[in-house]
Amino acid sequence: MERHFLRRHILWIVALGVIFSFLGPGLEMAFSKPKLVVWWNKGYYKEEDAGMQKLATEFAQFNNVDVDLTFTIQDDLGPKIISALIARRVPDVAFCFFTDWQIAPKFAWEGRLSDVSDVINDLKPRYLESHLKTGWLYNNVEKKWSYYSIPIEAQALGTHYWKDLVKEAGFDPDPKKIPMKWDEHWAFWKKVQDNLRKKDPAKYGKVYGIGMTSSSRATDTFYNFEQYLLAFRGEILSPDGKVIAGEPKNREAIVKTLAFFTSIYNEGYVPTDALTWTDGDNNANFHNKTVVMTPNPSISIPGAHFFTNKDNYYNKIGTILQPAAPDGKGYPYLVSVKSVIIPKDAKEQVLARKFIRYVLGPKHFTEYVKASNGRWFPSFKDVAADPFFHDPKDPHIPVVTDQFLKNPTRAFYYSHHPAYSQVYTENVWGKAISRVVTEKWTNEKAADEAISRIQTIFAGWK
Repeated sequence: MERHFLRRHILWIVALGVIFSFLGPGLEMAFSKPKLVVWWNKGYYKEEDAGMQKLATEFAQFNNVDVDLTFTIQDDLGPKIISALIARRVPDVAFCFFTDWQIAPKFAWEGRLSDVSDVINDLKPRYLESHLKTGWLYNNVEKKWSYYSIPIEAQALGTHYWKDLVKEAGFDPDPKKIPMKWDEHWAFWKKVQDNLRKKDPAKYGKVYGIGMTSSSRATDTFYNFEQYLLAFRGEILSPDGKVIAGEPKNREAIVKTLAFFTSIYNEGYVPTDALTWTDGDNNANFHNKTVVMTPNPSISIPGAHFFTNKDNYYNKIGTILQPAAPDGKGYPYLVSVKSVIIPKDAKEQVLARKFIRYVLGPKHFTEYVKASNGRWFPSFKDVAADPFFHDPKDPHIPVVTDQFLKNPTRAFYYSHHPAYSQVYTENVWGKAISRVVTEKWTNEKAADEAISRIQTIFAGWK
């Protein structure tokens, strides 16, 4: 009896073993948690990454899923996402600071991004209108316009300067005292450099008045160039996406903008290595006090000092907006709106949407964007209403808040036509500046080459 029972028990074990050998992988999948793969741009401050990691951990716990969150710097993450989209081996969610320039317009056109209109429609009442428009992209495969990226935060061009250097040069450093008419504004920074070098050549002999990024390597170059092109009343594309850069009025404005960049460089008011700067180099030169001022498309510069030197942040660094146009009038601020995408080949489409909705909830996203200390301005009205963005004791963040909420803004040209993303990728304006400065071309010749290249790029997008 005992032997019979033991024999039956062994047979059952063997049988179950055989069954599990066939069903094991399936059972493992059945009982394993869903896994969401998220590629996220590494922040400039550790607090940003910690904030996103906290949200991802909470989401995973609340939803009983795994979240594979990786942070990568923008210069590496952009090519990584592009390669993944081409190879169709993609994450479920991707967020890169270069998505709006180089990724979303091109890959929406190629039909490789998911239509996220459902997410946008949920968020639409909260959006700042100029930010929302940037997610509206064209799918050339399905021949339709729709939302293929989810805008979340933005930046626009401001200017930072060292108050103590301005004072040392003999001028009042109060932001309200900085000349804001075009010619007087740029003449002021030249005079600051001249005075400093005259006062103490040994100490200030290598200090420059203007930290203007002018290279073909940096996105800051075309950001600065196209912002000031608006000041000269120039346009590259019509609202319906046609190239109008060659029209006399616009060509003249491009020539004038080039002449502005190349003249301040050739006159010695911009560091000589600005022709090779990457996006972080104007920041580094500012922190080292080798430049008195620098235009920068975010307040990352004073923000870095907030965590390391409160005296610099509150007392020694000033933040202002851009001067009036040469004709004395205003012009809109270009906003670079950073967006999240869901690749069309992503495995976890539903979970990806759920994660994005969670992150962009008013409470969660307010906590996250505040961790960047104002480097990014939120794309949502309810988040922008937080007292953090309106603190009268802060000398930098309220300036940006007014820039977004009280001044006209508009999107870059990729929102008119996705072909313009290639213009940004090739950094046409940085190359034009280099033609004039290093190869001694005329501004007119360099402008004509740039216009011709833009026309050629558009001719190739059919």
